[in-house]
Amino acid sequence: FISDYTAEDFNMTNKSGTYDRRDGVDDCETYQDLLEAMDTMGFAPEEQKDILAITCAVLHSSNLTFNSLSADESEIDRENPHLEPVLSLMGFTAENLNRALCYFSIVAGKEKHTRSLPKQKAEKGTEALIKATYGALFTYLVQRINASITLKDEKSQRGSRGSSGKTKAATIGVLDIFGFESFKVNSFEQLCINYCNEALQQQFNLFVLKKEQEEYEREGIQWSFISFPENQDVLDLIDKKGSGILNILDDQCRAPGTTDKTFANDIYQKCTGHTRFEANFRQVGARQFGVHHYAGTVEYDTEGFVEKNRDELPKEATELLLSSTNEFVKKLANIVSPPTAAPTGGGRGRKAASAGTRVTVGGQFSRQLQELRSKIDLTSPHYVRCLKPNDLLVPDHFDPVNIVDQLRCAGVIEAVRVSRVGYPQRYPHSAFVARYRILGLQALKKAARGSRKVKPVDTLVKSIALQIQSTNSENLDTTEENGQKIKKKDNETDVDLVSVGIQVGKTKVFLRRHAYEVLERLRGVKM
Repeated sequence: FISDYTAEDFNMTNKSGTYDRRDGVDDCETYQDLLEAMDTMGFAPEEQKDILAITCAVLHSSNLTFNSLSADESEIDRENPHLEPVLSLMGFTAENLNRALCYFSIVAGKEKHTRSLPKQKAEKGTEALIKATYGALFTYLVQRINASITLKDEKSQRGSRGSSGKTKAATIGVLDIFGFESFKVNSFEQLCINYCNEALQQQFNLFVLKKEQEEYEREGIQWSFISFPENQDVLDLIDKKGSGILNILDDQCRAPGTTDKTFANDIYQKCTGHTRFEANFRQVGARQFGVHHYAGTVEYDTEGFVEKNRDELPKEATELLLSSTNEFVKKLANIVSPPTAAPTGGGRGRKAASAGTRVTVGGQFSRQLQELRSKIDLTSPHYVRCLKPNDLLVPDHFDPVNIVDQLRCAGVIEAVRVSRVGYPQRYPHSAFVARYRILGLQALKKAARGSRKVKPVDTLVKSIALQIQSTNSENLDTTEENGQKIKKKDNETDVDLVSVGIQVGKTKVFLRRHAYEVLERLRGVKM
């Protein structure tokens, strides 16, 4: 059904105007890799065929057209060459598809009234059907892959006392974090993505701070709390109950007759005055607003917010999927609209949610994000930051401005700042002695001849600390570094290691930035 077509021929794939890959990847090769991966994950041949058939069907569905019969009535174009593939692959009849997309029903009391739809709304209904079908297919794939790789808890067949089954094994999850987005025009999708970035950035900040604390405590290091930029106020601006942008949007979607304009006016009224919110005269006139994210200010256009957040699939479209002669399509229909328990008095066991209970896209996104954060909190995360050297997709070309921007957006610069405020340089005892013994040879020899046994690292650190203290006190009796005063001692053999910026832990030597710089300078002079 698609052998005679290319990506340029389908409305779903031709909007960008970019069809050629610049990364040298051959789509034919990756398609074969896809089939092999499906085999590996346990997808049966018939199941693979169903998955690919639905993918073809949604491509053809994006090219369906409608004929206007009047101002408020339309019908599907029966002459469109893409109609037959949709009907064949999805298991629909032309009559059922036309009824689902070009008509809607209203139930008033015990009576059901059918009304026609204009061409524009029929096209919107088609888009909703495509999104729901493709979304259900994605969900199905995730469920199947998880089922394939998840360890099965098998009951012990030995029947031994106290062994009812296997202990649940540890799991490894890979999370591909959204990149921070700021385009010329930013809409609802960018707000959701950047909200996710804000939440995960907060989690990363806490993780970095926690790891610092844990190492200091494990090594027995004295340290004071390090201030870290807090972005909870941004998260509150976006998703606080009652006053957050997404909550205001949900309220707008539940109320009748609301538009993007009423939503914009509502957030101007409720969010103006928030330190992270921006709405100047130009932005209000264009129905835009700005949010001061951790990575910078992003300006959002409210056009389309209400419709995108509702993302309503007409019940006629759900009924269409359920009426399919294709069993796989029926599986997807049950993902789109899961059946509910049948009422006591009988009934179909499936009913549409009311406007007040229907979950919006923003509400669903927020719930899933909270679940993700809770899951991450139970794990031991390891972060891998991927940096793109340039936007040209060419080798041997390093764009420093691009790199710095990515580091800032990923929170890496702030993580480095936190490390530098504490003790950024850390050496195992043996490595410290090997690198800096040239600065304390006499003290080490004297300690070796002495009767009292002292660790070489302690002897060397004390000798070096006296040299750093002497260097700090050459011109001033006191200096300051990171708010801590370093005072010249009356007894030059007495030294406060914390004030100097050196601490000896159980396995490592910790150096503050200033102490490390002085130490390297002294070492350079000696060598």
